[in-house]
Amino acid sequence: MRRPRFEQNRQFYLEVGARIAKARRGNLTQKELAARTLLTRTSIINIEKGRQQVLLHTMVDIAKALNVSVSDLIPGMDDIDILLRNKAQKGRAWVKASTTNP
Repeated sequence: MRRPRFEQNRQFYLEVGARIAKARRGNLTQKELAARTLLTRTSIINIEKGRQQVLLHTMVDIAKALNVSVSDLIPGMDDIDILLRNKAQKGRAWVKASTTNP
């Protein structure tokens, strides 16, 4: 059973997964990315499909393995507003607070 907060922010994780998949394609296989990040290939598949949330340190490991910055893998604020427009205010506020610079 999925957690309620995850459901509220599913579009956000779908976009993160799509960005990871796009950065990986043509450079690494899912198996190679999994090996470099100490994850399983199944985890990489689930992350890319937006089914698995990504811990911050894992996001850094993925970015390093793909030779991109973490910010390249996280939707910008304009993208977030679009992705979360139909979500609850509390969920939108949490994602925005988690992705803005202090």
